[in-house]
Amino acid sequence: MPFKLNAYLPSKKQEVQIGELYYKQYRELVKSLYNTDKKETIQQYNSILQDLCSDIKDIDITIEDKLSLLLTIRNYCVSPDLKLKCTLPDKTTFNYTIPVDTIITKVKNINKSGKVTVDDIAVEYSSYKVRDEHVFLSNNKDILVVLASYIDNIKTDTLNVDFKDFPLNERTMIINSLPQSVVNELIKSIVAKEEELNLIDLILVKDPTNDKTLLRLSCSVTFEVLQKMIEFLFTENLNNIYRTLYNAVKHLDFTPEYVDSITPVEIQVYWMYFMQDKAEAAKNNTQNPSPGFNPPTSTPNSELGF
Repeated sequence: MPFKLNAYLPSKKQEVQIGELYYKQYRELVKSLYNTDKKETIQQYNSILQDLCSDIKDIDITIEDKLSLLLTIRNYCVSPDLKLKCTLPDKTTFNYTIPVDTIITKVKNINKSGKVTVDDIAVEYSSYKVRDEHVFLSNNKDILVVLASYIDNIKTDTLNVDFKDFPLNERTMIINSLPQSVVNELIKSIVAKEEELNLIDLILVKDPTNDKTLLRLSCSVTFEVLQKMIEFLFTENLNNIYRTLYNAVKHLDFTPEYVDSITPVEIQVYWMYFMQDKAEAAKNNTQNPSPGFNPPTSTPNSELGF
């Protein structure tokens, strides 16, 4: 049975199981970020998530849920640390590192869910849905579109309308038919939750020389924040990506198929053992030189691109 990880869905307040991210999938994710068509990038990420987590197939997951899933596989399958290289106005640089688990904890605590009741109409909402992600690429802030993505269901004494059963255009038509008093209360409730979450830092990077804020992403996760987080989590130099595969095949004597079937962090572990053995062999040769022994003197990409 394939190894499974536990990931938390903030909007559903429940855990789901997600498979490990193998090197082939990781390489595809990295490559997709170089695509100028962001819609294709989104489709690539969502497709891989559905392959890894069958539990979300019938769930209308939110962007916080998606971020939680991506953080989980990043934490366990790639690296437990998020390392950012920051450039100051004077062109000097410094490195900023934050444990991925710290970000996961903050995302777990995001709660955008709410319920508004006006007369006999009850509306439950959670957050922006992942299936509407492409709509917000153009920064669409139309209030009907926002509400259509946020809302989970509408109930009256005689009706129960589940929004996951309808495409976006039909959802906006349903909202447009609601009394204005209901729409106003929904907007008020959603804005209040987003303003509250906006006060909480998701990531905060400051200039070490003057404490000035260089980067701040809040826990009021928007599609822009989600895209920025994906770039931080999975952007890698493609040369490093292919160098890793090359090193594993050439120096570890793995087949390309085997490399593609294990996680990036497992490749790092194997590479660590290889480098330790090489260092030990070089040490032994220095102490007890033997004819014909010539260990490699170069260190082929010891970082493996990570």
